Amino acid sequence: MPNKSYQDPPPDYNAITTTAPPESYPISSYTGESALVKGVPPGLQSLLQMNQISMQEKFTVAQGWGRSFDVLDQMGQRMYQANQYVQCCGPMYDLKVRDNAGQDVMALLESRACRCSHLVEVIVPSYGIVGLITLNWNTFVTHLSIMNPSKEVILLILGPSFQTAIFGNVTFEVKSRDEQHVVGMIKGEANQYTVTFPMDMEVTMKAMIMASCFFLDSLINDKRRYVATRPSND
Repeated sequence: MPNKSYQDPPPDYNAITTTAPPESYPISSYTGESALVKGVPPGLQSLLQMNQISMQEKFTVAQGWGRSFDVLDQMGQRMYQANQYVQCCGPMYDLKVRDNAGQDVMALLESRACRCSHLVEVIVPSYGIVGLITLNWNTFVTHLSIMNPSKEVILLILGPSFQTAIFGNVTFEVKSRDEQHVVGMIKGEANQYTVTFPMDMEVTMKAMIMASCFFLDSLINDKRRYVATRPSND
């Protein structure tokens, strides 16, 4: 990833506003049929001209134990749809992202058999693994690492601990690996996440930050369910 991205000033996060989500969203004109761009994995072309996206969970009877999301552009138009699948004896985390034409764009897969580690592969069909996301255990902060396919750390995501900030609004900073530069932000408010990054950031890194937002939401959701269902000591 070029060092230039780390030198760009962060977006104006104060300009981000959130409103109550509508029952449905207009579909973006991007349908997945645009010409391929050299060096850009298929399906990710629509991220080229983006510096902000949002993710909104939607509820359907057919989803069962799984979860569904819409990914929206800055105009509130749907770019992608995502579905998390939950099945007995299946992967610990399995989420697929599709474009408006229903074509697979990206998959997040965590096939671990125990809870002692978290390592999610981010896969683009016909392209392969574009990166990995890992959760670094820390009691005081939430710390995720975004890595390239060679497991070299490229970006860090840092935010409040799950122990203290899981039910209210939450903000995570996307930082350079030396923690000296903020290159993006993930803000969770009212069941919606707003993700910002530099316009000229490498498109695979934009996709990795989007994937990290999905994974963060899953971790927070699991923690909320645990807190809500654990026996009271009172």
